[in-house]
Amino acid sequence: MRIAVAHPTAWPWTRRGSERVLNDLSLYLSSRGHDVTVITSSPDGRGEDRVGPVRRILLPQRLPRLRHVRQLNSFHAFALDCARAVREGGFDAVHCLNYHEAWGILRQRGHGPRPRVVYQMTGIPVARYFRAVPLDRMMINRVMRQADQVICLSNFANACMQRDFGRRGILIPSPTDTAPFMAAMRTRPERPRILFCGDADEPRKGALLLARAFARLNRPDLELHLSGRCSDRMAADIRACLPADRWHQVVIHGIGDVTDLPRLYASAAVVVNPAVWEALGNVLIEALASGTPVVGCDHGGIPDIIDSDRIGALFAPAMRDGVATDADALCAALNHALALSDRPDTVAACRARATAFSWERLGPLYEAALTDSMAEVAA
Repeated sequence: MRIAVAHPTAWPWTRRGSERVLNDLSLYLSSRGHDVTVITSSPDGRGEDRVGPVRRILLPQRLPRLRHVRQLNSFHAFALDCARAVREGGFDAVHCLNYHEAWGILRQRGHGPRPRVVYQMTGIPVARYFRAVPLDRMMINRVMRQADQVICLSNFANACMQRDFGRRGILIPSPTDTAPFMAAMRTRPERPRILFCGDADEPRKGALLLARAFARLNRPDLELHLSGRCSDRMAADIRACLPADRWHQVVIHGIGDVTDLPRLYASAAVVVNPAVWEALGNVLIEALASGTPVVGCDHGGIPDIIDSDRIGALFAPAMRDGVATDADALCAALNHALALSDRPDTVAACRARATAFSWERLGPLYEAALTDSMAEVAA
């Protein structure tokens, strides 16, 4: 099949979850024998290049001055440019990682053959998010009505979509390349480490809550490590959660390099994601692949990952103002996970769970959604 995978932004200019799926899915489909083209945009203007066997069509990023304006921005312009590229490319199917380009392709119905359109909702579909932008509301409503298939990443996201848009999608988590984490050699530093990987400056990610729970543990033998964006102000706020004589227990790595992650996960006793409104929570999957037990908030897609107390613990968020607040519940979950880190069977249990989210397990489902053969896979 001739398949296009589309998203407004891509590596190397932007590195987030959707851009990773754009890259990895296109390479996976190519390895399965499909003729795959990525359609994305570049700040350097129109062009074309290749990532391994995959051709990339690079469209210009229009309306650059409006990139932070929700009402009209480069994503809306990309929807029309991408639709034109799809029409000219004669593709059999298009996998859209954003509703803008999915809308652009769907609006061409009646203008010649239309490819199969699969829209992957990479976040949590909540109708109120779109109410403030009438154009986006019109776009997402059309996509929900007319896309041939809609993919959700978690049971929570799927339930929200059915409630707010009246459509039930197919549940396929975003796959994780588990190989680098499975291969990482586990280490046991002198001081056991509790690791947070994420944007500490984003309140819903819960870094401050984790610092408060860490203080409640009252364990001078532990260290709290944070990897990801963390401003000087946030670093000071995190340390302020502990007495001054325990500040040395907080280690801030900064953004670092993506190649550092397997080593960080493998050196941790526990990896924690205390965020709410996570569509899935791939950080926890990577940690499990490293053999490290995990702790997460009982909200969003995280319960889909932590399905057993043999691999970690969930804590109730007691959510207020869009963030989790129950430090005592998180503290109890940390104690459980720390105990797991000393058990000889924990590494194998964690890695076994991570395989459920590998490309080997989930890749065929993505291919089936594009080729309209989901029933065959389910059978």
